[in-house]
Amino acid sequence: MLSSALLAVSILKDPILLFLSGLALLVLFFWYFATDYEARKRNIGTFLIFGISALCVLALYPPKETLNLGIDLAGGSSFTLQVKPKIDASNNQPIPITKDDVEQAKITIQKRLDAYGTKEATPVTQGTDKILVQMPGMSPESAAEIRKLLEQVARLEVRKVNPEGSQPGPNGKSLAERIKDNEEPRMPGYKVYENHSEHEGVKHTEYLLLSNRVAWTGKDVQQAYPEAMGGGVSVGITLTNAGGDKMIALTKDLEPGKDRIAVVLDGEVITAPGLREVPLGKRFQIDGQESLEEARALSNALKNPLENPLEIIDERTVSPTLGAAVVQQGVWAGAIGLSITALFVLIYYRAAGLVALFGLAVNTLIIFGCMAMFGFTFTLPGIAGMILSIGMAVDANVLIYERLREEIAAGKSLKTAIVTAYEKAFTAIFDSNLTSFITAAILLWMGSGTIKGFAITLVIGIAASMFSAILVTRVLFRWSNDLNIFKKLSFLNLIKSTNIDFLSKTKISYIVSGALILAAIGAVTMRGEKSFGIDFMGGTLTEFQLGEKHLDQQEVEAALGQLQTEKRPVVQVEKSITGELLTVRSAKGDEGKIEEHLRSTIPLLGEKDAEGKNVVQMSTTAVSAALGKDYLMESGLALLLGLLGILIYITIRFEFSFALGGFVALLHDVVLSAGLVILFGGELSLIHVGALLTIAGYSINDTIVIFDRIRESLRQGDGDVKQLMNEAINATLSRTVLTSLTTIATVAILSVFGGSALKDFSFMILIGLLIGTYSSIFIASPVVLWWSQRKGGSLRKEIMHTSLAESDIQPVP
Repeated sequence: MLSSALLAVSILKDPILLFLSGLALLVLFFWYFATDYEARKRNIGTFLIFGISALCVLALYPPKETLNLGIDLAGGSSFTLQVKPKIDASNNQPIPITKDDVEQAKITIQKRLDAYGTKEATPVTQGTDKILVQMPGMSPESAAEIRKLLEQVARLEVRKVNPEGSQPGPNGKSLAERIKDNEEPRMPGYKVYENHSEHEGVKHTEYLLLSNRVAWTGKDVQQAYPEAMGGGVSVGITLTNAGGDKMIALTKDLEPGKDRIAVVLDGEVITAPGLREVPLGKRFQIDGQESLEEARALSNALKNPLENPLEIIDERTVSPTLGAAVVQQGVWAGAIGLSITALFVLIYYRAAGLVALFGLAVNTLIIFGCMAMFGFTFTLPGIAGMILSIGMAVDANVLIYERLREEIAAGKSLKTAIVTAYEKAFTAIFDSNLTSFITAAILLWMGSGTIKGFAITLVIGIAASMFSAILVTRVLFRWSNDLNIFKKLSFLNLIKSTNIDFLSKTKISYIVSGALILAAIGAVTMRGEKSFGIDFMGGTLTEFQLGEKHLDQQEVEAALGQLQTEKRPVVQVEKSITGELLTVRSAKGDEGKIEEHLRSTIPLLGEKDAEGKNVVQMSTTAVSAALGKDYLMESGLALLLGLLGILIYITIRFEFSFALGGFVALLHDVVLSAGLVILFGGELSLIHVGALLTIAGYSINDTIVIFDRIRESLRQGDGDVKQLMNEAINATLSRTVLTSLTTIATVAILSVFGGSALKDFSFMILIGLLIGTYSSIFIASPVVLWWSQRKGGSLRKEIMHTSLAESDIQPVP
């Protein structure tokens, strides 16, 4: 039965069938918004929901095979490689590295990894000269083989051997060896190389005089492939036409049985065969490989030579059990948080809450389905992007339902109220999602590694939340109206209508924000380098070789929590070829007290042998902060460009006054969130950068919703601008509080049950959510009013002349 199901899935997953299905759904999507007939909209929307859901379920089956987990969740191995400069042969000086050099190195690495069979490993550029290769699920043994593969430059050269170099002298040494030992002067135009070989277990070294003139290089290789013939293993070489001409020119005047040519790989002679016939042409063999695997690795390197050498500056093998623990913690925390959100929606919105939950279920299915369909990888920051997108989906439903409450209260029929609620909520949903999409798209373009993981999930989540909130729930309401399922709708109303003069609190809010920012800046100034974790400042890596023994990571973290250190240590349980490792990254100078404390508090690490020496060996190495700084600079630049994109979009959609208000509020939230973490004694690490990106997305989403209501009030009202703005903020207050509470509940659950890997992340987001909710009301709107009054103009007139009117983008949902 199971095999029949798998066969059916494999048939349905045929690329042509999937393409035609996707094309049909796209046509239906455009048809849905093009038609004006309610019944037709309902039917087309139903087909769209079931069609997209079916495709996502198909893409997800079976989940264990279709969902790609990143190395931070699934474990595996990773390398950070630094691209080294080429050496100019004319002056022996390094040639500065260019962007093209790094890109070429990345392409070459990808080809080598693909040939090895590691399709899930993707090299990612970091900074100006580094490449990160993460291989989820990769064993330490396979990682050791890949390390050799990646570091091999494969600079292939063929040179002529000078036969005079083999002539023995009075002391029995050959001329080449005497030149090497400085017993003879160097021969112009030639250089001494060593040719190492082994015969019947006896190693032999031959010294050769090779011409400085390279006959041809690896660029002339068209194809390289391993061969097993006659009990031996070799690599077959096929040259290009130009390479074949060069080989003929090299060998045509040589004498068979006397002359030799040498094949040099990365500066070492791998073979120097004699010639049985001349001239040689396009095809020949390189002998001397000890195994088929070695021949395969060499042929792969020859097909993909590196122009620049690579140096592995960081290598990690993370235990998959750690990844499983993080996944389990994240799944449980997410499930509890979403359950609380679902329960709240049901209790607060009652029957309409069922519609919202169905939309959220479709939203979640689309996120997972698209991640599986396009082969994207789930990472820890990716989970952050998913949390934000689900929060935005909940927000969209709250926006619609709060509008629906207002329309029902105004005495409209249920059908009319639903239509009006969706029309009025659309612009707020569209603008808030699109501003978040702008940030996510720029992060996707500019970022790398974990930033990309966050951005990819967020982009998919934004599209899914728009589809589920605007189309899915709307189609369900159409069916409920046509089938007369909902005769009336009633909601809880815990947050009553308010009439608070928010804008009169401007001075107080500015004083509060200013004081907090000054306190945060003061904390950063006083703490100095202590404000930043080891990711940004570097330090020492202490490794305990546990071998076959095992330590629980949480036990070590709890032990180190009792120790006063310069910076908070970062604990990681990893695996290597020698067995399990306990690694502790700490500030330089803390390694001694960390070793002493761990050996005295954890029995396994304190064990002694008969001679009184520690059973568990320890080593320390310095770790660089370069990767963390590159990541911080990259994130900062991407976020800055995102802010600029948002500024431009809000200026077009609203007016510059609103753009400035949104910009100031967003900057306020990011600076204050980071500053308060430091003020509370925390240290900024790479995980906090992902949290700041999440805060930025949430903050601008919240601000845009309020701006949209202010714009609507100013277009329709005739009273005082300040009074109308206050009324608009009061009108959205229930939505702001409800959305904030549901999102805060989910993040709080992550903070409590998410484990150490998620606690730092969740804590900063909790701070950011509170600050973002506050700034949307008390910072963004007052800045809008202040700027419009400062210019002496009318905010209402500015809005009426906005170049892109609301009606320009208003489809009928």
